Amino acid sequence: MEKKLLQWAIENANRAPSNNEEGGEGNPPPPPLNPSNIDPGILQYIMGKSDAEQIREAIAVISNPNETLENKEIAFDNLEMLVEQIDNAINIEKMNLWPQIISFLSFSEVSLRKYAIWVCGTAVQNNPQAQKAFVEKGGLKIILKILKDSNEKNEIRSKALYAVSGSIQNYEPGLTQFEKESGYDTLLSLLETSDDLAILRKIVFLLTVLLVQNKNAVITQIKDKPFNKQMIKLLSKFCADEDLVDKILKTFLLEFKETSLFSKDEINELRIILPEIKKKHKNILTSTEWTELESKVQ
Repeated sequence: MEKKLLQWAIENANRAPSNNEEGGEGNPPPPPLNPSNIDPGILQYIMGKSDAEQIREAIAVISNPNETLENKEIAFDNLEMLVEQIDNAINIEKMNLWPQIISFLSFSEVSLRKYAIWVCGTAVQNNPQAQKAFVEKGGLKIILKILKDSNEKNEIRSKALYAVSGSIQNYEPGLTQFEKESGYDTLLSLLETSDDLAILRKIVFLLTVLLVQNKNAVITQIKDKPFNKQMIKLLSKFCADEDLVDKILKTFLLEFKETSLFSKDEINELRIILPEIKKKHKNILTSTEWTELESKVQ
């Protein structure tokens, strides 16, 4: 291709008009190029492949059992960058590629499974059309199954939370599917059993987002489950982790605004630990927020 491109460049460089041509004293200017006469391979070489072609090629590499693990990881990395663009993520459904991508969630290799979840999570972020396609093709159900697997590695479950969050935020059918598949019970189980801070932060943040999105529906789902009891335990256990503490307190503030979901014992426990938390992390809340929170536990 390089030789063909060089030949094309030389031939067309000779078409450039001389200094005299503009004045009309030299040879007449050559006729304009006819695009139909240009080798399509040269055009593709110059312009590069379309995103759709790159997506298909990446999936072909990932699907090829003869490709090396490294090449598959590189292809996944390229695919993830491509589906960051909303139009490309939408085109996954138009190209009928969701079934293939979802099948990648079953890879035995940890790195490939993690990449597959990452691609799914990125594609559905703030993208209702991609969310719809992913949920309807059974992607969310499989991701939740991965999340429920206590034998799954933390890095995989953390990525799975990313994909779950993207699938249900501001998308009611996704949230309905999440509820149907016992999603809240899965989150609670992880809060109770995991010591992985990345996982715990993502769960609490997701609860906060869902409360903002549809407070009444979320409260209905969690009011009879010990979410707050467990988050109070986490406040004590991981008091030094500012990010987790911040997320838990913001969640509590949202809950207190609507109705109290706390038992008397939980209120008493919060009252005891709150002064120490404020001493360590005073800047995570405004003075107004601290006053509001403290007034709720008096």
